[in-house]
Amino acid sequence: MTASPVLSVRKLTKLFGDRTRPEAVNVGVRGVSFDVEGGEVVGLIGESGCGKTTLGRCVVGLQKPDDGHIVINDTDLASLSPARMRTFRKAVQIVFQRPETCLNPRMSVFTFVKQAMRNFDTVPRGHERARMIELAQLVGLKEEALDRFPHQLSGGERQRVAIMRALACEPSLIVLDEPTSALDVSVQAQVLRTLKDLQREVGTSFLFISHDVAVVRYICSRVMVMYLGVIVEEGPSEIVLGHPVHPYTQALLAAAPRITPKPGPHPSLKGELVLADVGPGECPVRARCPMAHERCRTAPPVTQLPEGHRVACWLAADAATDGPISIQTPSKKVPQ
Repeated sequence: MTASPVLSVRKLTKLFGDRTRPEAVNVGVRGVSFDVEGGEVVGLIGESGCGKTTLGRCVVGLQKPDDGHIVINDTDLASLSPARMRTFRKAVQIVFQRPETCLNPRMSVFTFVKQAMRNFDTVPRGHERARMIELAQLVGLKEEALDRFPHQLSGGERQRVAIMRALACEPSLIVLDEPTSALDVSVQAQVLRTLKDLQREVGTSFLFISHDVAVVRYICSRVMVMYLGVIVEEGPSEIVLGHPVHPYTQALLAAAPRITPKPGPHPSLKGELVLADVGPGECPVRARCPMAHERCRTAPPVTQLPEGHRVACWLAADAATDGPISIQTPSKKVPQ
């Protein structure tokens, strides 16, 4: 008997609109489904504005979905009353992009983290200091940092405090929303090593949201690629990032800076992320895809490829039916 996933998301939808203009719907999350297993690190990548953060905020309960189900440890969040939701929050925590916005400037690190421990009764009273020293060692902080205030810490130390606070709640899942993007490159490397060591030692599941492909490649075992609120490709990191099938994933990886550029032509996308450009029932990438075909006016099926690789693209459906095809040769372009 296999264990249930730590996180199970089914047909999650969250859209944002303008009350004065009902037809103006902004990008959110549109019918997303996926699982995160125990001890797994899953990456979520895509352009800015594609819905990554909205998905993360829905998972931790900071935003209420319009539709769908979020199940954590076999508990559906939609079934919880506000009182039970407060208690249940210890199961899933979030680390934000900018730690200075979530740390209380009037509290020392010790007081701030102790408050989290008290909220969820994770440590007996009087034993908080000992437990906090253990957590500080886990995240690479010195003990003297516990008595400092946020303004006395560096950016990397503040992010470590945010991670330490999340761990103090003893969660099953931590959502990391761009946890290194606001840090210097050298500090990024330190925090990433800390996260990788933590995951190995503690075994907590991570949902790692980022636009940095190199970071996701380093820390994640599985990756999902999001475009306009839907998952267009997912699978093991070495497959999706090493041998992408979806034209959007290819273009995303081609845009990442490289010391030595790859030879030959690179797929590219024109224009911006605009949900209004997507017609009813069509592939969301069609308006920008260099390989768009007339059949892309119908949404492609999700094709299951070997080794857990899933792609929502007609090219993948062709590959599964007829064998490997060249996806670098543009097909007939659809009139825009």
